[in-house]
Amino acid sequence: MDLSSSTIVLIIPAEDLNLIKAKQQEIIDRLSEMTTPTNSKSDIPANYITAIEFMDAVRIRRSKFDELVASNKINTIKKKRKIYVPVTEIERYFKDPSIL
Repeated sequence: MDLSSSTIVLIIPAEDLNLIKAKQQEIIDRLSEMTTPTNSKSDIPANYITAIEFMDAVRIRRSKFDELVASNKINTIKKKRKIYVPVTEIERYFKDPSIL
C-alpha cells in the first residue's frame, strides 16, 4: 500500500497537542537566543580577535602560536581562559622579519 498518496487522520488529545506546541515554542525560543549575539561578544573590543582566528588568518598551528607567545613575538591578552590578539598583529606577522 502506497502511503504517499493517502490521507492519514490522527487523533491527539487537546492537552497533548498543547504540550507539543509549548515544547516547539520552547525550541524556537532557544534557537533565537543562539542566533542573537550575547553580552560576552560585546565585552571584546572590535580591534581584538581570538587566538584561533589569528592562527587561521596567518595559517599557523597551535604549536607555532604558543612558540610566538612564549618568545613575546606577538602581543596577546588573556581573559579568563580565552586568548585574544590585537588585529594589528596579523599585518605585523607578515611585515616584521623578526617574528618568523
